[in-house]
Amino acid sequence: MSKGGDVAAHSALMHALVESVLNFMIRTGMSPRDIQASFQNCLLKLGAQSRKGEVLDQSGVSYGCDTVAGAVLRAWHRFPGYLDSSARPLAIKATGPKPSLFALIRSQDKGVDPKELIQAMKSAGLLKRTKAGSYLPTKESATIDALDPMAVDHIAKTVMRLVETATRNIEKSRTKISLIERYAHIPDLDLSESKEFASFSKEQGQACLDAIEDWLEARQVKRRARTAKSTTDSVNAGVHIFAFLGEPARDPMDATRKRTPKRATPSREARV
Repeated sequence: MSKGGDVAAHSALMHALVESVLNFMIRTGMSPRDIQASFQNCLLKLGAQSRKGEVLDQSGVSYGCDTVAGAVLRAWHRFPGYLDSSARPLAIKATGPKPSLFALIRSQDKGVDPKELIQAMKSAGLLKRTKAGSYLPTKESATIDALDPMAVDHIAKTVMRLVETATRNIEKSRTKISLIERYAHIPDLDLSESKEFASFSKEQGQACLDAIEDWLEARQVKRRARTAKSTTDSVNAGVHIFAFLGEPARDPMDATRKRTPKRATPSREARV
């Protein structure tokens, strides 16, 4: 490909990237004016950092309720005090000493407002209320199927973390820690295998995540014995897994075939 072709392809790819982000921002309810202001502010900030030779710092961005909600659901399905004799999650009240939702949430993150998180989890369909007024989890993990505030939080941070990881991996630094960022892909999966692919990728992805979560949780700073004299630095760490499935490729002749009535073949005409 010529240099001009490379530039055109790069521009088209960047256009598609920005378009996907803009589409997501519009779907969250942002107005075109707010989106434009956001982009202008980002460009000014990035320009100033570039002139100073600084690296983009996102450490001040809160990691939000999607992470805490997932941690709460995992704990609810694992902590002995929150399981019945059959190892199923107990129905628990919202407030009060453990077992309660407030106690469970604070065990995962003391900086989160339990009332706000409970409301967010209810809105996302992650909690259901019993006739007695207690709560039960509807899912084992924080999977969300509507564009509510928790989903917006999750999607935005997924994109940020992916870009952060990919950028880290291409930096030329002896001190960098490379992280896995890979994908498996074919351009022509048989359309009839789509459901089977979705099921297979969910099973394999969940098995991978279960193993990684066990490893991470065993190494959480807050779960280790800490003395007044010792302090331990900590970093945010995790793995995202998601599958993708494109739109089926359409044969350009399909529309013509649908519009054109079928004529009888000579053999059929002979039988009429």
